[in-house]
Amino acid sequence: MATVLLRIETFRQSVEQRLPPRLHGVLVSAALIGLCTLGYYLRRPSVSLQPGLYAEDGSIFLQQAIDQGFGSLLRLYAGYSHLLQRLTAFTAVNLLSPLTYPGFFLLVAWVSWLLPLISVEALIGAGVFGRVMRVTYIPYVYYPYAGETYLNLPNAYIFFPLGFILMAYGVVAQQGSGRPEAFRAPLLKALLLLYGLVAALTGPFVAIYTIPLLIFHGLRRRRLPIRPLWLSLPVLLSSLQIYFSQLQTNYPLSKAQALAKLLGRPALLLDWFTVHLISPLLGGYKPWWYLRGLPDPLQLLAVLVVLALVLLALRVLTARMGQSALLYLAIFSTLVLSFSSLLVATRRGVELELMVVEDAGGRFFYWNTVLFLSVLLLAFVYLARDQRTRNSATARALAVWLVLTVVFYHNNVINRPVSEMSATGQIRTLVYEDQLREQCSRPQSLPIQIFGGPTWNFQLGQRQIELLCPGRT
Repeated sequence: MATVLLRIETFRQSVEQRLPPRLHGVLVSAALIGLCTLGYYLRRPSVSLQPGLYAEDGSIFLQQAIDQGFGSLLRLYAGYSHLLQRLTAFTAVNLLSPLTYPGFFLLVAWVSWLLPLISVEALIGAGVFGRVMRVTYIPYVYYPYAGETYLNLPNAYIFFPLGFILMAYGVVAQQGSGRPEAFRAPLLKALLLLYGLVAALTGPFVAIYTIPLLIFHGLRRRRLPIRPLWLSLPVLLSSLQIYFSQLQTNYPLSKAQALAKLLGRPALLLDWFTVHLISPLLGGYKPWWYLRGLPDPLQLLAVLVVLALVLLALRVLTARMGQSALLYLAIFSTLVLSFSSLLVATRRGVELELMVVEDAGGRFFYWNTVLFLSVLLLAFVYLARDQRTRNSATARALAVWLVLTVVFYHNNVINRPVSEMSATGQIRTLVYEDQLREQCSRPQSLPIQIFGGPTWNFQLGQRQIELLCPGRT
């Protein structure tokens, strides 16, 4: 094994010496992004090979784009703008045949997932992040609980803003370091501004992460953090997402009533914390299958052990960071997001028992999973490559954690067939293309079923039928 590693290192040094530094950096970044793409694709190849629309794709975004045109871009759904999804749907219904909707939506989902990787590589190339940050690609590719978030457009708002958030943290981390500004080209600043504006109006995540970041940055510099404008303008705009979702949306329960309801069920809170915030750090659902059968004191002990390991990893990591406050700020924002999702679900009237079901709201805990897995992995790498700490108690504990996580890993991405039950009780799989062919043979618009359940369908307008069935009168 040592001989293989030595040969790889010799080959790498040889290539690095022959190529110009900039070209070498680009090729390394492209190779790593390609490797991550392959790994993510292999989690469920059928999703990419046989793309399909997913839930809100049709019943919300496509249908409103068909019915309301440009006005659909200004609509809210669940209190948020979902601008990326609405721009995608608006483009599709006006320019593309309905046959291409699934492939086009899949393309946007892929791009939104790739953007954070591209952003980190850009920050590494600019000298803002160290190359060790590439360790975080592992949880980004293989994070558990991916059933809700894997390559579908409705949940692209989880990934799309992440690249901009990483850029924001990287720029704030760099300021005060004495190095020149990372992104100085006017065209690049314009692209970052456009990225930020769409990200800010796609979901609440830019607001949750970057508003505290700019407050922290302003207090540290003792003046308003106006520059760079490509960062500050999207952050100000992102505050609208919080306003619309929290102050302009009525829920059956108030915050106080929801908190009282939650605090009245401490055992259920422990289950929620275990299944959504702790079990993913141990590989996914398999640990939860074992932990939920334990008495509450033992389950609490298991949770505390994992939390202690995270704190140890944080201690290792922050000792080697230039600005550890930014990591703590990201953790604070992540925990706010995780617990606010529980609070909002309670305010909406969701039964507490339903919140401890696997994959219940899993998209909102993705941030917690990837961030803390990254902390644990980075700490292990730092300890393992330093001969003085390689055999320390913390390194051994993290090694045990890593082995357990690999053993318990559960890839929960599944196929997404669309089925319906006939009057006689028979279940048949609906094929999107077959439904569209039937549409061309009917004079009236038919509901196109894209997901399980009676509400997940949409109906084409005259413009879309003309694109689908050319020559039909």
